Amino acid sequence: MRMRSLAPVALAAALALVVAGCGGSSSDTTTAANDLGLKTAGELLVGSDIPYAPFEFTDAGSSDAKGFDVDLVNAVAKQMGIPKVVFQKETFDTIFTSTATGRFDMAASSITITDERKKTVAFSDPYFEANQSVMIRTADAAAAGGMTGQTITPQVAATLLKGRTIGVQRGTTGADLAKTVPGASVKQFQKVDDAFNALIAKRVDVVLNDYAISAYATVAKPDLKVVAKVSPSESYGFAFPKENTALITAFNTALAKVKADGEYAAIYKKWFNEEPPATK
Repeated sequence: MRMRSLAPVALAAALALVVAGCGGSSSDTTTAANDLGLKTAGELLVGSDIPYAPFEFTDAGSSDAKGFDVDLVNAVAKQMGIPKVVFQKETFDTIFTSTATGRFDMAASSITITDERKKTVAFSDPYFEANQSVMIRTADAAAAGGMTGQTITPQVAATLLKGRTIGVQRGTTGADLAKTVPGASVKQFQKVDDAFNALIAKRVDVVLNDYAISAYATVAKPDLKVVAKVSPSESYGFAFPKENTALITAFNTALAKVKADGEYAAIYKKWFNEEPPATK
């Protein structure tokens, strides 16, 4: 904020008090946080397609977001000196245009970095490596011998799933993969949980979706089983309006610190019960 003019002696005394009362890193962090072009000073507004467990979701009866992305964004924001983080629901197929037009400061929603999406938004450095996966009904697993336990290429997936009815979440890379399957009938759903439920109800034969999310869902849905991963892996990134380079730069710097000091590994282990893979 602007300050009234002070006499030189008074100004020097005031500065001395500030330096004595505050550590240099705290003062620097606060200054940086106030200069990031946030929609509301001191608050990071995050768009997110909720639920998409275990990355972002809410418990029954609660509006508070939780999950891997939520914990990581909160850790990075703390490192940046931003005292408050607010997650706001947004459907995945509109999250990129909403972010680009400034509805949010950023988006955190298990977002795969792609060249097509880079035309609309800017991305942070990658923070998670993911694969697509093939999910079927547990009762049908014996008939999926060519896939079970395998990591397959998109070409093999397209061959094995030829002519099937495939469930996907609208706007995802799983939906893009489904389009490559010859003769497939692709049913798109607004929420991935709706695709899972359609599979249980036998309205689709298979669901193509990110592995970590599908594998997590099978804990609560034992009637479903992930039988294959699809390579190559994809990188998740956080999305930002392209013009806010100050926020992107500060976020990447803080993200690197969170990774270096072990906090990222702790968050990863909390949600996936294993150490994060070694950095490539």
